[in-house]
Amino acid sequence: MVIKLEQNHAQNDIEVIIKYPQKNKTVERIVSLIESAGIQIPCYSDDGTELVSASGIYYFESVDKKTIVCGEKKNYQVKDPLYKIYKRLANTGFVQINKYCILNVNKLEKIRPLGSSHLEAVLTNGKCLYVTRKYLADIKRILQEEE
Repeated sequence: MVIKLEQNHAQNDIEVIIKYPQKNKTVERIVSLIESAGIQIPCYSDDGTELVSASGIYYFESVDKKTIVCGEKKNYQVKDPLYKIYKRLANTGFVQINKYCILNVNKLEKIRPLGSSHLEAVLTNGKCLYVTRKYLADIKRILQEEE
């Protein structure tokens, strides 16, 4: 992979050009990562409101009717329920892994099998999340797309 950066003072916005010999899952993953970097999620913490890039979010989790955001540096809260967040981010590398959790696939390090067709998602920050049977097909589909 070749990455070229070019500064152009006449340019008003960032332009990304991806050249490839054949479109494959790697190209689609790069596009999804770039698209998620452009999405800003309004998050709340004790320090106030911040716009957090979706690409910096590990997962969203619903706990006690609150939606928690696990970010790279700290955890936040968002006002939207999980289903609205998933609707907004489904095509940008996020997948639902259980009833209460949406995972950023770009932060996924590996999947470990547990007993009786259950899986555990291990993230790049070391956090482990449980994948329930209902969502196994979605996570398997995404993992097969990676190959």
